[in-house]
Amino acid sequence: MAFPIIDISRIDEPEAQLDIAQKITEASRTWGFLLLKNHPIPNQDVDAMFQLGRDFFSLPAADKDAWPINDKYMGYNAPLSDRRKDDKASMWLAGKPGQLQKSLNALPPFWHEHTAEVETFKHACHELVMKLLVCFALAMDLPDRNFFANAHAEDAGNGNQFRILKYPARGNEPADKITRMSPHSDSGSVTLLFQTCAGLEVESPTGEWVPAPHLDDHILVNLGDALAFWSGGRLRATKHRVTFGSVPHDVERMSMAYFGKASDDTVLQPLKKEEADGSEKVAEKYYANGVVIQPGVTVGDYLKVIMNNIYGNGGKQQLVLETPKASGIAV
Repeated sequence: MAFPIIDISRIDEPEAQLDIAQKITEASRTWGFLLLKNHPIPNQDVDAMFQLGRDFFSLPAADKDAWPINDKYMGYNAPLSDRRKDDKASMWLAGKPGQLQKSLNALPPFWHEHTAEVETFKHACHELVMKLLVCFALAMDLPDRNFFANAHAEDAGNGNQFRILKYPARGNEPADKITRMSPHSDSGSVTLLFQTCAGLEVESPTGEWVPAPHLDDHILVNLGDALAFWSGGRLRATKHRVTFGSVPHDVERMSMAYFGKASDDTVLQPLKKEEADGSEKVAEKYYANGVVIQPGVTVGDYLKVIMNNIYGNGGKQQLVLETPKASGIAV
């Protein structure tokens, strides 16, 4: 089965939208990954953001390490510093519009003069995520084309997450147990991934690890567990990784990920899924990255546990909710 590459140049044209939506949704059902061709984010803006990342990561450790990632998903973490000991550096620039400028004390000084550029790029990413969310609702023939999109307001809660990553080139091979990026599935709704070169491996529909293609001027898209669970299993959140086989120790790779997620108070109630016999079934449990998701969990509670398991200082947590929460957006 070929890796899906979908041209979205006509995604805003009514006569073409449904066809594109069906192709995107089918790719998201089978692979959970796809490449977007002719997307609306200008290539020069992508290049400029990568250059900012290169300039930042080249700074001395003293100009980065004093601003570790906080509970608002802002800050820096150095290679080998998370619980998985992954050999990659990350700069997190999360928050709703305007929040970066209000949170300069959480950011390395390098970023203080670049918050407007980051905000502009994040906004463009958010607009594309919203288009994809509308596509899913159209292809699923839901009564409201904004069924998913309505829960993803850009200015809701803590906003969405943007992350710039660098896989450093090293002179010596690392210890056997160190990885570039451990196998995992994303936790939110829709991830947009920009890459300088190939290196990501994904779990294929047949369960094999295969390289995700890298094509210039394309965006790699994958889905997160929250949306997969919410869709009742109609969409797939796929495990992916970066190994020293795909990115050797002496090769540098950079990527940028925009994680589109629903607002924290969104309550995840999975849609019904039609079975082979024509009956409808609602998922009761969903297993993702060591966490058990059940109907009624809020997106905020779920993401807190996931992030604490990766970056927190406490013991590893499990999230199991027996009954739906009373508050939040019922979806």
